[in-house]
Amino acid sequence: MNKRKEAIPEYKNKDAIQEAIDYGLDVTLLYERVTLTPTERIERHQQSLEFAEELKRAGERKYGKS
Repeated sequence: MNKRKEAIPEYKNKDAIQEAIDYGLDVTLLYERVTLTPTERIERHQQSLEFAEELKRAGERKYGKS
């Protein structure tokens, strides 16, 4: 997490981020996503979409189409 804080110099001024952390939210994934290139983000989205479609097909095989 310290590396992530260093990546955003104005982090100390981000009260909302600190509040989220204090509330118990894990903001490390947000910081990880910000470091991705647009192409990497699209690739991750495509992988997630394919996985969701695979889950849908598995549900249809087990329970029938709705």
